[in-house]
Amino acid sequence: MSGEAIPMTGPWYRSTWVRMGGVVFVLGLAVALAVPFLIPVDRFRPLLVRSIEAGTGRQVQIDALTLHLVPTVHIHAVNVRVKNPQGFPQGDAIIVKSVDLGIAPRALLSRRLDVTYIAVSGVRANLLRNLTGRTNFELPAPPGSVPPRTVAAGGAPFLTLDHVGAVTVTNVEIILANFDPRHAEMTPSLTLSGLNARIRSFNLTTPDWQKRLEIASVLRGVKIVSPLLATPVQFLTGELLVKEGGGRGTFSATLDNMRLTGTVAIASLDPLSVITFTVAIPELDVGRMKRLAIYIPTSTMRRLLARGEVKIARLVISPLETTQMSGRLSVYTNTIQLDSYALSAYDGTIQGAAMLDYSAANLPVTVTTKMRGINVERVVSTLSPETQKITGALDADLKLVTELGRDPKAALRGGGTFVIRDGSFPGMDLKGTMVGIAKVLQYHVPSGDTRFSYCGGDLRFTQLRGYSNDLRLHGEGLEGTARGSFGFNKTLDYTGMAVVQAVASKTPPSSGFFDALGNLVGKAVRGVTGPTEVRAAFSLRGTFDKPKFTLSGSPGINREQSLQPGPFQQTPATASR
Repeated sequence: MSGEAIPMTGPWYRSTWVRMGGVVFVLGLAVALAVPFLIPVDRFRPLLVRSIEAGTGRQVQIDALTLHLVPTVHIHAVNVRVKNPQGFPQGDAIIVKSVDLGIAPRALLSRRLDVTYIAVSGVRANLLRNLTGRTNFELPAPPGSVPPRTVAAGGAPFLTLDHVGAVTVTNVEIILANFDPRHAEMTPSLTLSGLNARIRSFNLTTPDWQKRLEIASVLRGVKIVSPLLATPVQFLTGELLVKEGGGRGTFSATLDNMRLTGTVAIASLDPLSVITFTVAIPELDVGRMKRLAIYIPTSTMRRLLARGEVKIARLVISPLETTQMSGRLSVYTNTIQLDSYALSAYDGTIQGAAMLDYSAANLPVTVTTKMRGINVERVVSTLSPETQKITGALDADLKLVTELGRDPKAALRGGGTFVIRDGSFPGMDLKGTMVGIAKVLQYHVPSGDTRFSYCGGDLRFTQLRGYSNDLRLHGEGLEGTARGSFGFNKTLDYTGMAVVQAVASKTPPSSGFFDALGNLVGKAVRGVTGPTEVRAAFSLRGTFDKPKFTLSGSPGINREQSLQPGPFQQTPATASR
């Protein structure tokens, strides 16, 4: 081994290169911290405000401007406010808490702001619409094809926005309201919050740059609050793409325990056009929705906001339920209209229209309905399982009005016509009673359930009861007329006249309850042969569960037959089939 000495290497942090790098880093950090103070960017704030005002025609306010070099060179603007135009109330159309403007360093050295990107956070937009349909977001036409530029010292443009790489917007809240300048009243209609969006790069030198904007918004986490709902709509998934001056999107959301999916389309954003949509709901409980509804005074202005198609797989109006409902819904500034609807229910169909006026405190609802082929036995079994079942197929034409602002049953009024076809009244004992009378009078009536081909007439609702002035019944050897009412508490109060066709019988009358009735008319029927009629007045009292059918006065015999289909069978419900 040689006796040469091996040089000793010192610690890495004593390396000359490391020391030089550390000095450069410290100097760079010092410069990064000092530049914002050396370059008074806030002095550019009046120029930036004038540049924005020249492009928008609005008053603009910016609280502060600061320059940052990390992570990129950018200017940070705090509390940017764009004021409402003339014709709208004083205040802000847009409030932005934070705006970062990415700038080109070389342009900054030339005392110009060449914006390369924009990052916006904490946006609140107050979208107002007046009586003429104009909004506070409509901008005046630009004076030329190229956007105006504010000139700095030396004649060079201070702010250039010819091309912006991208714009990101986070935490957006949009408030929609109607403005009535005659009374200086603003009525909120909808609030949307939690929206995030990204705008693709665009060039402001093109004449129609606004229509060329492409904005992609993520709807997940977005919340919609409406004065009509005590619970907000929460978006689970979805996206909204704004392109070529319009918008289109898909979504899934929840409202309380209800889920819904759908699409939305906006043909034009400036001016704002009517929104079109489709909504599909697996199940809707109307009773639950009623508990969600609240009331806030709303403008009486009537203007169409949105229109679309609604489909509900299962609709529950407890204890009743229907399936496969479809309808066309229109949303106005003061009403919601179901322009048309159709659904399946209890072996039949129901069609009609409805309207909710939410500009009134009592929330009135108007419903027109056309029922065809409804299975009465199934409906009665659902409404009152203990009631003896009426059978037949129901047709009805009704117009009903109620109020959601109080008890809808107590407020129910209106009416129309109805008819039940090819059914029976088991348990009413109408025909059975007439059979007993006929036997006492030595006449024969075929026995069996009280079956009919037609039972119907008028129907009117008021004060928790349903009233009828002209009810008609036509059955197998049986005809009847009645008038009266039934209560929502299941009570019955009817009077009428029943007629049963009979033939003379040679069988001696049997003793029993009807002997006295037979003695009253026995002399009148002696020697009468051939078909005739047994007539008797009756009353129907009690309840749906326990009806009480009794005779009123003495029965009579009429040899003139009248059991023919009368004009009562051509009610509007029948004629419109």
